[in-house]
Amino acid sequence: MRAYCIVLLFLLLPCYAPRLKCQNAGSQVSDPDTHTDVSDTSTRRHPETLASAAPLPQAVQPVRFQSSVVVSGYEDSSAKPGGATTQYHATSKEIESSAGTYGDLSRYLQLFPGVVFNSDESDDVLVRGGNPIENLYLLDGIEVPNINHIATDATTGGLVSMIDSSAISNVEFLTGGYDASYEDRLSSVISIHSRELSGRQPYDAVDAGFIGAGFISERPFLDNGSILVTAHRSLLNLFTNNIGLSGVPIYTNALSRAEWNPTANDSLSIDSLTGIDSIRITPDRDDPFETNTIDTQYSGWRLTNGIRWRHMYSRDGFGVWTLSNSEQRLNIDQQDQLFDDTLSPGANRDDNPLVPVYSESTHDGMTNLRYDGYQRLASDLAFAFGASGHLYRIAYSVQQPYGEQSPLSTDPTRSDATSFFPHFWTAETGYYGQVTKTFRRWSLDAGGRFQQFSFGDHLTFTPRVGLSYQASERLAFHAGGAEYQQLPPFLELTSYSQNRALKPIKASHFTAGARWNPVRGMGVNLELYQKEYTAYPVSTEYPSLSLANMVDTLGQEFIWIPLVSMGKGYAQGIELSTEMRWADRLELQANAAMALDKFAGLDGIYRRGNFDYPFVLNLAGQTAISKRYAASWRYEYTAGRPYTPFAEAASVQQNRPVYDLNRMNALRGPFYSRLDFKASRMFLFGSRRLSLYGGLENAMDRNNFLGIAWTPRRGDVGLCQKSITYCISDQDQMGIFPDLGAMFVF
Repeated sequence: MRAYCIVLLFLLLPCYAPRLKCQNAGSQVSDPDTHTDVSDTSTRRHPETLASAAPLPQAVQPVRFQSSVVVSGYEDSSAKPGGATTQYHATSKEIESSAGTYGDLSRYLQLFPGVVFNSDESDDVLVRGGNPIENLYLLDGIEVPNINHIATDATTGGLVSMIDSSAISNVEFLTGGYDASYEDRLSSVISIHSRELSGRQPYDAVDAGFIGAGFISERPFLDNGSILVTAHRSLLNLFTNNIGLSGVPIYTNALSRAEWNPTANDSLSIDSLTGIDSIRITPDRDDPFETNTIDTQYSGWRLTNGIRWRHMYSRDGFGVWTLSNSEQRLNIDQQDQLFDDTLSPGANRDDNPLVPVYSESTHDGMTNLRYDGYQRLASDLAFAFGASGHLYRIAYSVQQPYGEQSPLSTDPTRSDATSFFPHFWTAETGYYGQVTKTFRRWSLDAGGRFQQFSFGDHLTFTPRVGLSYQASERLAFHAGGAEYQQLPPFLELTSYSQNRALKPIKASHFTAGARWNPVRGMGVNLELYQKEYTAYPVSTEYPSLSLANMVDTLGQEFIWIPLVSMGKGYAQGIELSTEMRWADRLELQANAAMALDKFAGLDGIYRRGNFDYPFVLNLAGQTAISKRYAASWRYEYTAGRPYTPFAEAASVQQNRPVYDLNRMNALRGPFYSRLDFKASRMFLFGSRRLSLYGGLENAMDRNNFLGIAWTPRRGDVGLCQKSITYCISDQDQMGIFPDLGAMFVF
């Protein structure tokens, strides 16, 4: 398993730990693509409320229940019915105009309560103590394994999203307690909806900015359809070969969607998302402060295609079939500049041969067929049901012939040498049912999901229950409990023979909260949560090591280790958020969260997780200064991130990082504080318009702490023998950085 692979791919980023390193559902319903509150007035297509007294409108979408409170800072915040969890909502306009996100939808989600970030260079979405692999991504109802560029096999995070924000209508985000209709994920559901053609008028635009340049085009199709095409490519490699990562990423992506309504009761849609990316990381051999000794060559592509047929059987029933296929191929090679962290006496650093230490060629395929149905049984009783099947195709070739000098051990001998070449097909099936009963002020949801995993022959049942109470027109309460189970990534499962016995990880969610709308245009949300993890993979070699608190190896090679499903953990917290809007001119969001997450290894002792932030504060705002001028800003504050110190004596003696596992995540860095702002100006040329924008990330240029790293090139001349501080380097997050761009709409 991999020791913080993303570290090597973009400036010391820790990746997914296992890789080492309200709506009242009885009176309102939601689109199976979106689970969107039908009372929402955004530009998104919305299903109508089912009513047995009248036929459904022609444009109605098939529906599925979701007991949730919908929260959006930039829409009408009048009181909505309560539910079992809170659903956050963001539109394309909000994402594109936001400061500090480069228009990246994943970075925008980091604004919401319960979400923390990995680092400034990453768009990982870390929800309530979870890891990126614990998130389910949906694009127009189609499951996408990973929506990001420069991403490794065992994570859903990466460098930047493959989905251009101008191509979407909105994003809905569920942070816990989501219903049984979703595939089991341990932390969150992120549902992305592509834009819809407005008024049957063609739309064309080109844009260029920090994350690249591209175009979007949308056209009517036949009498009742539309076609959307968008594509983008990165630009940075045209101007530099190093953006501070000892390399520069190159990526291209494309999204297309076709939708057609052949009859009043049928809708057919086809989606395609693809991304191609690469990066070569070559640390400077002559820089004594360089912490990385590993050369890395990364290339990959990922593709998801899907088709959905939605049919209305009657005024009270719907069904939707979904067929999709996803493919991902990655190639990663690594060489060590200072093999065993040594340099032969009198040798020239440039002449020291590179030693291949890691090679990976992986191909993951996933075909998914599912059916979702809905039936209203009475005016206050409804039933949602469905089944799904996944066929996985695995073809891996991974070689780490020498293992590594483990930063977790004082033994200088290289360990964990392994090579594995699994090629197999395996399946996963799931079945769910969800019943919703409404009363005058109460709403009760109950359901469950059966899952059968062919790999390991596991059968699971995960129940969910939610209760909401509408106390008044402007005040609602909700509470719920749910369980979810998810297999570890296949790379983990196949890296060692004993890892094949790993069980599905289990997470139990308990939530309770309230939603208050004191005045029109303002909402206040309070939520408490508790997550409990069991069967968490932990190391058999290092009893204190859980993969949730694996130390940040900051630049070491990829590595895999033997695991066993005997870990446990918990995350708990309280979140307070508010959103306000005044006269369509000023929009504000604010949220604060207090949280605690701890995990235990084989020794049973609870230690801080890598993303244990006791306090997080987010403030954001957007203002329309006039019809042509707009501005936005964002401020984020978090308590310092936890980290593990070095075992000083062993590190100095061997001139390499050796972590003190007795003090795992025992220290905490300085607090994180960052201010971003952005301004835009629109120019009109008849029906055409040009928008120019500019801003600054980390406008105060604060040195925010990322972690500590060892500098082996200083040690090889004996400086750290004098003082260990010579060989320890504090690593900072991104400094001040511009955000510039333009969009022209034809």
